Amino acid sequence: MEIPASSLGSAHDHATSDAWFNYLDLETRCLNATGDGCANRFNEKVFISISLYDAGGRLANGKWGQDLLELIDLIGNDNVYLSIYENGSGPEGEAALNGLRGRLKCQHSLVYDRDISIHEFPTVTLPDGTERVKRIAYLAELRNRALRPIDLLGQDGIVFDKILFLNDIAFYPKEAAHLLFSTNVGPDGRTHYLSTCGLDYSNPFLFYDIFAMRDAEGYEMGFSIFPIFSKAGQGLSRKAMLAGSDAVPVTGCWGGIVAMEARHVQNIDRTLPDPSFQDMGRHVIDPAHPKNVTSPVRFRHEPELFFDSCECCLFLADVAQVASQHEDSEQGVFVNPYIRVAYDYEILWWLRWTRLWERLLVIPQTIMSHTKGRPRHNPYRAVQEGQSFTEQVWVNIGDGGFWEMVERKGRNGMFCGERTMLTIRTGDRKEGKNWEKVEPPRGLVLELGPLMS
Repeated sequence: MEIPASSLGSAHDHATSDAWFNYLDLETRCLNATGDGCANRFNEKVFISISLYDAGGRLANGKWGQDLLELIDLIGNDNVYLSIYENGSGPEGEAALNGLRGRLKCQHSLVYDRDISIHEFPTVTLPDGTERVKRIAYLAELRNRALRPIDLLGQDGIVFDKILFLNDIAFYPKEAAHLLFSTNVGPDGRTHYLSTCGLDYSNPFLFYDIFAMRDAEGYEMGFSIFPIFSKAGQGLSRKAMLAGSDAVPVTGCWGGIVAMEARHVQNIDRTLPDPSFQDMGRHVIDPAHPKNVTSPVRFRHEPELFFDSCECCLFLADVAQVASQHEDSEQGVFVNPYIRVAYDYEILWWLRWTRLWERLLVIPQTIMSHTKGRPRHNPYRAVQEGQSFTEQVWVNIGDGGFWEMVERKGRNGMFCGERTMLTIRTGDRKEGKNWEKVEPPRGLVLELGPLMS
């Protein structure tokens, strides 16, 4: 039994007690369960979406694959549709995926692409004239391919309640079930969230996914040890974290595992919204001619030079914007700090112990956040969709170029943005990475012109 053992246990407020009750309710139901679906009290339909890179087949053939099967059993085989899109993992990865296929009892789509040519992707031209593919463009496309089955399942009368996104992370199956079914539970016994993320760790102390995370007011993280968030603005996320809430409000997150309401992502029409809906780059918003976000929402990237946003942060921001447009009853975007995952199982094991006394890190985290200058200034934090502002854009000329101030209309999710750029690196991976960071040329001023509604 894997009851989350985080700071939940050391907080003493009413919210923490309620959270424990909801967790224990699920644990009790599953303690002596004889069939599948014990965690899924209301038999909610869940679409699990995974974009996978599995060199050597160690994930699908190993503990990760077994934990995935256990998670599906907790949700209920009849309640799950599993979609895995894998590419470029080599013959062992392909064989492992086929082996996993034979062990599944739920509906599924497991797709293996032996190779995706980098030349299929849109490029940007650097000041030195070289052409590069943006890493976020690549990742957004892979995540959208994992979502393709949900584009047409509605025509078969299958309507999903929730979507679970899962990275290639070490996780406890019951904690994943808690993220889905125990986060922010109301008096009706049902969860109340639009999206909720776990926390992923690169070592037993350091939170990893700072690129995707933004607090309740759009600020980036403080120093990435507990309580992770800074005191910037009203410090709402930090206060909720310290209060032991299982629904810490944020504007963007990912953390290796995300649960969300499916209604703004699933296409329930009998045909695609338009013939080009699954085309590469179809959902990109042109900064020079922006459009409003519409549903069904898909992953996208920022197409210009020296401005990047995590595709996951943009995705959650777009889902939240569409939910707001529809005046949806569930609009909360949360982090559930009880749900923790890691990038190997040894780190995951250590997390069970380090988080028991992590509240000792509150003062050091405050000092380190100040020392490291976190959160950094982000001039795009307050830009809203459709709002007028001016910014610098890079103009290429010959072997060089210059920064030019232009007037723009705001795109949704600009608080996710950073004045940097990640590009795909050709050839073999170095230290597990196939990408590199490209810094902007000199002369960039991190300020915008006046924001006007």
